[in-house]
Parts: sequence; structure tokens; C-alpha cells
Amino acid sequence: MFIDTHAHIYSEQFSDDKSGLLERAAASQVGTILMPAIGSQTHELMFEREANSPVQCLSMMGLHPCSVTADFEKELLIAERYLQTRSFVAIGETGLDFYWDLTFKEQQLAAFNQQMDWAIAYNIPVVIHSRNATPECIEAVEKKTGRGLKGVFHCFGGTVEEAKAIMDLGFYLGIGGVLTFKKTGLGDVLQQTGMDQIILETDAPYL
Repeated sequence: MFIDTHAHIYSEQFSDDKSGLLERAAASQVGTILMPAIGSQTHELMFEREANSPVQCLSMMGLHPCSVTADFEKELLIAERYLQTRSFVAIGETGLDFYWDLTFKEQQLAAFNQQMDWAIAYNIPVVIHSRNATPECIEAVEKKTGRGLKGVFHCFGGTVEEAKAIMDLGFYLGIGGVLTFKKTGLGDVLQQTGMDQIILETDAPYL
């Protein structure tokens, strides 16, 4: 059985074919799909998919960095209340995204730090989004060293040096469809790092 460690399978982009998609996944020996949270606007959709699926779909809880705005603390409070009422497979996806907009850069970092603290407190992995911000995410994780933080750098697309730094922290590299893109160079990176700390993901529907 395969595990897809990162798929937004509850996305409305799948609304016309949710059952068929999951049935095909099961037929292809995908036994488990881990679902990252985005924000309060999609939590209920995620829980609905968790409860009604031919494949085991397991929810994470967190706030996506692209969903961080001026009132991010309200979103974190909603996530924290869920964490207090039920179990989740991981915290995430959280992290930093400096690709689209830097307006809430400081707020993203504050939200990321809070969610890493949750991962430590609940002893579950953290799933890190690090678009155009891998060095900054590594630095933030390094500050938590020795506190039991564990997890994965989702959709890794960095350098050999970054990959090795992440692995040295005990984290995994989430690898998906980007590996098949001709211009990424990710295949060359992975040849130099090895396969011991790699997990598979699709980031469906995005990649």
C-alpha cells in the first residue's frame, strides 16, 4: 500500500469526482491519504472527507502561510480549539511563503512558531511549506532543536545543502510531481542525499 502524505483531497476542485477519484486511488493501492489544513474556511470540508471515503483520509490541523492575514490570531485560536477536542495526524500545513506576497511576513513567522510549538506539545509531526523561504524555515526549526520537533519539509525543491541541513535536523523531504519536471534539478539533488529521509506526496490538486 502507498501513503500519499500530502493531498488536499477535500478541495472543491474535486467536487465533481470525489468518489471516483478515491475509488481509483484505492484500486491503485493508495491506502492512506494525509490531508493538510488550510484555514477555517475548509476545515469542515476536510472533516467530511475524513468521514466519508473508501480510502483512509487523515486530517492535519493548522494554518497555511498563504492564509495568514492581519487577523491570523483568530485563525490560530480556531485551530487550537480543534486540537483540544480531537486528535490529528500532524500540524500543518504551516511554514513560510515569500513567493506571492510579503505583506504579512512577520505574521507568517509568528504563526509558524506557534504551530511548531503545538507540534512539540502534542508530540506530532509538523508539515512545513517553504516556498521561496527554505533557509528561513530551516533557521526557525533550528531554534526549536532539542525540544522534540519532527516532521517534513513539504514539496521540497531546494539545494543539496538545504536538503542535508533538513535531514541533519531529523526532518524528511516531501517529494512529489516536481521531481518529474525537467528543469528542477531535484533528481540530481536526491541522488546526492539518498532515500532514507524521503516521503511521497502529490499535493493534489496542485502538483
